[in-house]
Amino acid sequence: MMIKKIQVLLLMVFMIMFSFFVFNNTAIAAEVGVNTAKTNSNGVVEYGKSSIKKDDSLKYNISDIVKGPSSIVIPASSSKNVVFHITMPKESFDGILLGGLTFQQKSSEVNQNKAKNGTTVQNEYSYAVAILLKETDKAINPNLNLLQVKPGQINYRNVVNAELQNDQSVLMSKVSVDAKIYSKNSKKPVYTSIKSDMQIAPNSHLTYPISLNGTSMKAGDYTLKMKVTATANKQVKKWTFTKDFTIKLKQARDLNKSDVDVKANTNNSNWLYILIGAVLLIIIIILIVVIILQRKKNSNQ
Repeated sequence: MMIKKIQVLLLMVFMIMFSFFVFNNTAIAAEVGVNTAKTNSNGVVEYGKSSIKKDDSLKYNISDIVKGPSSIVIPASSSKNVVFHITMPKESFDGILLGGLTFQQKSSEVNQNKAKNGTTVQNEYSYAVAILLKETDKAINPNLNLLQVKPGQINYRNVVNAELQNDQSVLMSKVSVDAKIYSKNSKKPVYTSIKSDMQIAPNSHLTYPISLNGTSMKAGDYTLKMKVTATANKQVKKWTFTKDFTIKLKQARDLNKSDVDVKANTNNSNWLYILIGAVLLIIIIILIVVIILQRKKNSNQ
């Protein structure tokens, strides 16, 4: 959508077709959200409400530009027109602003169903409409920065997070990453991660996780070498990054304690050690008994 003049109040009307509401015989109340697009750790652009922090390079937040109702009521077996007002920033900008409108049934109206095992299942439906705003056709030169590398966890599993920042107002698609982590001064990587077909939203960051694959995290000095390829403005761009980082002893210990895979491997190892110890003890006892019996036999002779 081209916006040629700034400080002009525009009217934008979306016909929101809630297919899961159309056949409902009662009116439905839905919460409405306006969100700036962000990038999750899977390299997927999120248009809904997210806990991902806003990137420092983001100048204009879509929620400050696009205004609409905070909630709506959708009549039974019907649809509803929702009106949003767009007020463009006073200063003209190049590139795009990307975001989304979300419509979600209010939690107080969501039906809860009990499964056979007694677990309560709550179905929540949400509908999203993407927004793309721009004022000029000027092509933006894409850029990526490697901000930091540090240890962390995803779903209670150890990873090393590499934070990639797209500090330009351009959408990156077909993003591929080839990441290798080396112990300092080593030529053989200790961890490797390769992934493709990702996206990075404008003025957002991708916290790219490099999995430790269930192994214990070890303190020490490391080097990350990363190659990134992305398509922006119909052109393929490439970046190469190298960054040294340190995993401290306390960080490694704390993360290993809460890593479910490390715990499982540790427990299995403990049982294995106990089993081996028990077998060795039995063998020693048998040998002692055999030696004692042999001595008694020799003394009787």
